[in-house]
Amino acid sequence: MKKFFLFAGMSVIALVATSASAADRYSYWNRDRHDVRNGADSDYGLYMGASAGSLIYQEEGLSSVSPTILQFRVGEQFSPFIAIEGRIGVGINGDESNGYRVNAEAVYGGYVKGIMPFSPMFSLYGLAGVGGVQLHRNYADSHSNDAGLSFGAGVEAQLGGGASLNAEWVRVTSGTNDQIYDYTADQLTFGVNWRF
Repeated sequence: MKKFFLFAGMSVIALVATSASAADRYSYWNRDRHDVRNGADSDYGLYMGASAGSLIYQEEGLSSVSPTILQFRVGEQFSPFIAIEGRIGVGINGDESNGYRVNAEAVYGGYVKGIMPFSPMFSLYGLAGVGGVQLHRNYADSHSNDAGLSFGAGVEAQLGGGASLNAEWVRVTSGTNDQIYDYTADQLTFGVNWRF
């Protein structure tokens, strides 16, 4: 498991570093495919979005459970390669396995987003920041609110008119509960963003 964290962390750092250096290799595009270095308008600035998916909770000794979550985000993209983003979400349905039930009461985070545009319509991105989750379980250590290092990756496709679709995986948090069992909380979501 530690190898996974090391690999995932190094992947996010590499993606952010590659995104930062990509300015020398890629043109900055806008909807009309003009180069914004020559003064044309850009597709970056303030954006808001929503996504839905699963919080994949895996605790040592138990089968994974996947409560359904709904999440809202607001962000500011400063260039084609970098953005910051804040998120807050709620659980809309719990999940259980072998009688053990988990509900996600809240999911939240703040991230730096490194973006790698491959065309005016498609990009990959990496996230690094702080994330947390508030959980309710029907067994020992029933309520917890844990936060820590969070990272992830995703893909985004532009639809035009300021809208885009995205799909992503994020390691929200990991830790040890009061019963000394290690756990991880990941999210797999699909969503839409609107740019202003």
